[in-house]
Parts: sequence; C-alpha cells; structure tokens
Amino acid sequence: MQSYYDITNPDAAYEWLYSVLDMKRGDFISDYVLESRNDFDTFFVRHLKEAERLDIDQLEFVAIHVTTNGDDCAEIKKNGLKDLQKVLQEETELSMFLKKRGIWFDIPSKIMHIDDKNFDIDYKKYTNWDRMIKQVDALYSIGRKIFYDHQVNGFLFSKDVYDYGTIHEAPEFLLTLSEFDRDTVGINDEWAAASKPYVIKYRAKITEFEYYTFYEGQEDYLQDYHNGWIGLKKILFQKAVRSAFSELSSDVYAYMKPERIIEPARIIECIPAEEWQDRISKYF
Repeated sequence: MQSYYDITNPDAAYEWLYSVLDMKRGDFISDYVLESRNDFDTFFVRHLKEAERLDIDQLEFVAIHVTTNGDDCAEIKKNGLKDLQKVLQEETELSMFLKKRGIWFDIPSKIMHIDDKNFDIDYKKYTNWDRMIKQVDALYSIGRKIFYDHQVNGFLFSKDVYDYGTIHEAPEFLLTLSEFDRDTVGINDEWAAASKPYVIKYRAKITEFEYYTFYEGQEDYLQDYHNGWIGLKKILFQKAVRSAFSELSSDVYAYMKPERIIEPARIIECIPAEEWQDRISKYF
C-alpha cells in the first residue's frame, strides 16, 4: 500500500520511496548510487514500471502550514484549517481579535468596517487608480489578500520555517492591514505578542492543490493529466530522492485551492514551530 507522499524530512522521504518501490531496507542507497550511478534519469527509467503503477488520484500528499495562535491550536484541532475568507466571516480567534479593535469584514459585500467608517475593499476597482496614494494602495492590498490570495498556503518541504517572511509572528494579512492607517498600525505586533508559532502537518489529495504547486503553467498540467501524470510522477520521485539525501535547500510550496477545508481528521499533528525546527535541523 502506498504511504503518504511526505518529503518534509529525509526519513519520511525514504519511507515513501521504500513503500512505492517495494524495496528492502537499505537497498535504496545501493540502487541509486551504484546501479544508477547517482543519476536521477537513469534511476527513474529503471523504476518506470513502479512509477506508472503509482495512483496519483489516490495518493495523499503531506504538507505543512505555519500559523500563529494563542490557544495552542485548539480552534484548528476542532474546526480544521480554513482559508482567510472563512476565518474572517466566522467566529474565530482572528475575527474576534479584530472585532475587539473595532474591525470587521462583510465578505459578500466586500466592505471593511473600522469603527463607524466603511471602506470598499473590492481590489479590482482600484486597478486603474493612482496607487501612489497610500490609502488606495492599502485598500487594494487588503482586498487582494482577501479575494485573490486567500487560500491556505504551505510547504511540501521547508528547511527553515522561520525563514519565510513573518508568518511565524503573525498572519501576512495582519501585516497588510497594519499598513492601512493609524487605526490599524501595529495590529500585527499585538497579535504576535499574544500568540505563538505552530506548524500544522496535514494530508490532502492532488485535486485540492492549485496546479501551480507542481507545474509552471496550466497547459503543462492539462497535458500531463492526459498523459497519466507521468511528468508529475517524475517530479515527485525527484524531490523525494533529493529530500532523502538531504539535498533539498529551497522551499517547496504547497498552494491549496480556495474554499478547501482541511478537516481535523486530516491534520496529522500541530506542534510548536521551535520543536518542528529542531526536528528538521538535525538533518542539515
């Protein structure tokens, strides 16, 4: 049986390769180094039959999401991971944090309320405006974050979860919001002071990821779909091999489709970011 596709660390990558290739423990190194002469293309051709048998539709991918909260992930463990639109609409830790500061969002109407003031956050309306005007630029950025870039983002692999922006301090959205005006300035710092960073490890199927998680363009995705996913299979094997040998150095991003909920049953673990990083650091 196929195990989860997990390249978050070398041991997990080894496990997946052994499972898919049906090898005995210890045989992978000799197969790759000696038989394939450290050449991935040779290795992939040698194991093309196993790759062709891989059922992409049934395969579950393991990804990680870096987040911050003040309840030890209790809300996430109960309700799962949700995209930004849902988090702002529902009664969540983030929406309640904002409401206490007089900020709330009417997502269907695309309106941001700050105390008794209303702001249109339909970012498309500001496309042709003078973006040099600070408030216009800020409204554009806030709206774009909510209505364009609102999906759950994460990594299939990250060598250092502290190295990507400030997501280990506060949601990117709060940093964007903090740049709006004097009513919102420093709101990201307030959140950071009351929260701790966590890594959420979860599983999802190929249909839940945006095509650009794996492909340069949509045409490549569609062509590979009709070719039995052979291009994707080669990518998966290559990244697994590189991860197994601790050769992955750049982040491998995972972009979930909007409106996808990662239910609690699909969350593998929620652990403090520091603990997660300690686990990963031992491999490098």
